[in-house]
Amino acid sequence: MLLKSYTIRIVPPEHNSLAHTVNAIAELSDDISEALPYLNTVVKGCCYHPEARVLGFVKDDKRITLYPRQIIVTNLKDEREARKVLESVKQLINGAYVRRGAIDPSYLMGDEVTVLTVYRLLPGTNCQECGEPTCLHFAIKLAKRKADVNDCAPLFSEEHNDSREKLLSMLAAEGHV
Repeated sequence: MLLKSYTIRIVPPEHNSLAHTVNAIAELSDDISEALPYLNTVVKGCCYHPEARVLGFVKDDKRITLYPRQIIVTNLKDEREARKVLESVKQLINGAYVRRGAIDPSYLMGDEVTVLTVYRLLPGTNCQECGEPTCLHFAIKLAKRKADVNDCAPLFSEEHNDSREKLLSMLAAEGHV
């Protein structure tokens, strides 16, 4: 077992005092740096920065960021949910570490799917065929996994082959279905 324990601090979101969510900061008893390359292989859609020793990913609308001695989780309802999410992350870390002999570590930096990266790859026609008023609205929903890329009909025309392939590859790497 790599990570034995942690302490939790619950904090409100920095930029929105009216938000109905909280963030959790877990101070770790152990340095988890050694597990990060294995998690980079195991966790779909993570964004890893080996030099900084930081790995981030989204799970169930929660942004989870792992540092050597800290875990930050955003978009939580309360402390109870924070404890549940952090316990599952602890199990993920320890599981990857225990199985590290069977996992090829990855030191590659992943590209995070952001609204801007998605938007730049969309056709930009604002045709509304996807059901959204603009391509930007569709990009927001797609980045948050609340839309299906197949709903963008113009993206699947021959004219947009390159953009479509890049976007589908990026979404697949992030674990989008």
